[in-house]
Amino acid sequence: MTKPMKKGILITITGIVIIGITYFGIEMFDFAKGVKEDAKKSEIEFQQNPIIKLTEFKNGRWISTVDSLAGIEIKNGKWIMFYKGMETDSSDVYDFKIRREYIKELETEHKPFEYLTITNDSDTLEYSILEYSSELLSLSYMPRGNTLNYEPEK
Repeated sequence: MTKPMKKGILITITGIVIIGITYFGIEMFDFAKGVKEDAKKSEIEFQQNPIIKLTEFKNGRWISTVDSLAGIEIKNGKWIMFYKGMETDSSDVYDFKIRREYIKELETEHKPFEYLTITNDSDTLEYSILEYSSELLSLSYMPRGNTLNYEPEK
């Protein structure tokens, strides 16, 4: 091989290497730009969906929408079931806790379910909180799935 031929091959190989480095540099830049855009999008979604506080029940009395004599009273951290005209005893008084769960299979990662568990010495009852507002307290009794609706006592 002659010296000019070796020089031509060396220049060709150098050119290919420079083109390759330039190509991969551009690809990496595009990749990094995409990652940055995804991160920004996630940040915007996070800002739009701030962490929602757990439901906090306020003291008050709620009357069943089905039976106007049945109700619940939330008082000083206790959940009290009552029936007008009947004496309330200790088996009607419960402690309660609220917990939140995200059910990935139902695609609720951004819309969690809240559950209410009430307990006393003789019983534990589990509800899903459907709605809690100044106008309505709506619960779903977990074992059966029936809905219990209460309005504030007037």
